[in-house]
Amino acid sequence: MVEKEIQTVADAIGSKYQPKAIVLISKKINNQNELISFKIAVLVDDNISSISELECKIYLDVDSEIPYDIVIYKASEWLYLKEDTSTFAYKIYSQGVWLYGERLSWWW
Repeated sequence: MVEKEIQTVADAIGSKYQPKAIVLISKKINNQNELISFKIAVLVDDNISSISELECKIYLDVDSEIPYDIVIYKASEWLYLKEDTSTFAYKIYSQGVWLYGERLSWWW
């Protein structure tokens, strides 16, 4: 189950930045079964000039009461890394929960 707060952040990022996909990597739940943080991957086209600049913009533009982290992959690196079982991208691809975009689109 994807908590409302996670989907709200994914939808806001998707609406403002139109990435290829957003994938839930992990979430932390406390002993009271409350969401306390989460991590998402944002998959973007290769034409993004600066990943670090995009990351800063997302954090500034998309606020959340729940702390979150993002990992950004460009299409070319995603294509390569998602096939290598020793990479974090492979783990995201095989175990992540797609929140935005299509898992089986042209570049997966």
